[in-house]
Amino acid sequence: MAIQVMEARPDIRDAVVDAIAAFLRRLHAIPVAECPFDSDRAYRLIQARKRIDTGRVDVDDFDDEREGWTVEQVWKTMLDLPPFEPDPVVTHGDFTLDNLLIREGEVTGCIDTGRLGVADRYQDLAILWNGLGHFGPLLQARFLQQYGIAEMNWDKLRFHLMLDEFF
Repeated sequence: MAIQVMEARPDIRDAVVDAIAAFLRRLHAIPVAECPFDSDRAYRLIQARKRIDTGRVDVDDFDDEREGWTVEQVWKTMLDLPPFEPDPVVTHGDFTLDNLLIREGEVTGCIDTGRLGVADRYQDLAILWNGLGHFGPLLQARFLQQYGIAEMNWDKLRFHLMLDEFF
């Protein structure tokens, strides 16, 4: 998995990040009309609310920025973010370093595709960007540059990071 390679081989982190960015660009280039699964904002919000209402959200697993927050605090803060125009692509849905298979510095596959579907590209960008943060801001910046993001939409990023807290 990519996380294991990143931890064990600091000397190839740049190459791995470049390979991940190239893989994600290819995934996001799949025509949305060819994907039968919908995972857009409305769908994900409904699923998140169901998880909240049935007590299936693990508050102990919240990111450091939301440590000590209640589920309802995250929900309200997320919904209070400014609205944004969606940029629909075919997304993995849980694009973490744990879900990417790496061999010899190349992405050879991905696992845990249960949330795959058409959604805003920041669904994947936010989750990966967050994971790369464990290795420092230089790798995060490299990923964005290699993927082709000239300027991060911080509100979209925050929205998708908070949305991910519910899953």
